[in-house]
Amino acid sequence: MSLGSKHFHIFRPAKWNNVRLLFLSLAVVIAIRVSEAVWLFHILSPEDKFSTPWMDANPALIPSAFNWLWLFNAWDSLQFQIIAKFGYTHPNYVFLPAYPILIRFTGLLIGDNWYGAFLVTQIFAFASVVAFQRVAEIYMRPREALYASLLMAAFPYVSVFTTLSYSEAVFLFLSLSTWYFYKKGRIGTASLLAALASVTRIYGITIVLPIILDIVRSKRYRKLLYIVIPVMFIGSWALYCYLSTGDPFVSWTDEKYWTHGANGDGIRLVQAILFQGFRGLLVCCSGLDPVVFFPISIFAYLVVRIWQVDRLLWGYAVTLFGLLILTSSSYVSLLRFMAFIFPVWLTLRVRHPLGAAVCIAFFISASLLVWLYAIAVTFVG
Repeated sequence: MSLGSKHFHIFRPAKWNNVRLLFLSLAVVIAIRVSEAVWLFHILSPEDKFSTPWMDANPALIPSAFNWLWLFNAWDSLQFQIIAKFGYTHPNYVFLPAYPILIRFTGLLIGDNWYGAFLVTQIFAFASVVAFQRVAEIYMRPREALYASLLMAAFPYVSVFTTLSYSEAVFLFLSLSTWYFYKKGRIGTASLLAALASVTRIYGITIVLPIILDIVRSKRYRKLLYIVIPVMFIGSWALYCYLSTGDPFVSWTDEKYWTHGANGDGIRLVQAILFQGFRGLLVCCSGLDPVVFFPISIFAYLVVRIWQVDRLLWGYAVTLFGLLILTSSSYVSLLRFMAFIFPVWLTLRVRHPLGAAVCIAFFISASLLVWLYAIAVTFVG
């Protein structure tokens, strides 16, 4: 009993301190999200009657008792609901099935898909904060991990797109959890989570790259068999697409509709440079808002800096960053996609609480504007 008491006093305080920091970060993020939602609800209720353009255009979609859910639904949120209720038709194959399945399952349990989507998004959003902090603690001190977690969660595009009913919250949690469990030696669990990430976002499969590199580097070649799991998930989705449409790559085919026909002009930066040289660069970027270009440049810099944190994650981040640059036609959407390359947030080593507080306060203000624009003004990603 004495020995047990010694162990309690020697080891438990540090572990308990980490748990307290986890609860602290989660409590702060929840408080921020609730405060933002209350403020926006007030702003969008000028005559004590809540209203958004999406709600006015689709008044019968969400039950009137749940009108407040229009705070959390706009743009692609509607497409996920269509898939969850009716299944896949063109051009919605670009939205992979993990998130709609979660909506459908949760909706069946509680009786409403819209409320189900809200719960799924919020649960995974808050779980992502915990997952990121656990990953960050591998690379930095617990208090630095706390500040990094809060900065990531408060960043406008992370905050807004893990609050709206989009698949980003699920994708972020799965990507983070994959790496966390791999670092803890649980490669089977990591492979299953990577498989789920690969059927959440088109580029989710890239999270297996640092795992493969590490296995090859350490010559544990038998462990490569675990990579069969995410490959099987991707293969199953491709088979479903082929049986449904005759095109196993219909997700990429349908993406052209959204980038060319809906959200972009179809001109990719890399294409412009390769085929038109400097003139193509000027034409392609002439309408690029500096407000968009500057954050993209910052993300590029942070991706380079990941080398100093973890070279395996650097390979993942560079690969994903390159894929986004090569395939994206909507520069505004690039900000949204790049914000979910989770290793970039591991480069933040804030040691002073005042500095963290100032940055978080700035991010909260920007998040409110992005959220308001997303549901009431224009497409933001």
